[in-house]
Amino acid sequence: MSGNKLILDTNAIISHLNGSKKMEAVLEGCSIFISSITYTELFSFAKLSEADISFLKAYIAELQIVHTNNFICDTAAEIRRNNKIKLPDALVAATSIYLDVPIITFDTDFEKIENIRILKILE
Repeated sequence: MSGNKLILDTNAIISHLNGSKKMEAVLEGCSIFISSITYTELFSFAKLSEADISFLKAYIAELQIVHTNNFICDTAAEIRRNNKIKLPDALVAATSIYLDVPIITFDTDFEKIENIRILKILE
């Protein structure tokens, strides 16, 4: 998938950090984006050590963080109204739509959303 762009959901990043060879192969050579919501979720786990935080910061430094804007907020609100999914997931999905890039997620709630491209990785 060299040269492609992808957005990663939190669970996809966790899979990658846990050593998934399939994730590694898919991400090789890609421009990788994350929502600012994903960034926040990654750093909100209660049991993160200082070493974990340092490692995450180095990992995140290699990615492109997309912050919310009016389009993302409006789209997320519409997604949430129409699909009854959690607000963080709606914001991540809206970010994927905004960027017009596929998302890697293991969350099946995303499958309810129209106009989103999901790249499924089978572990």
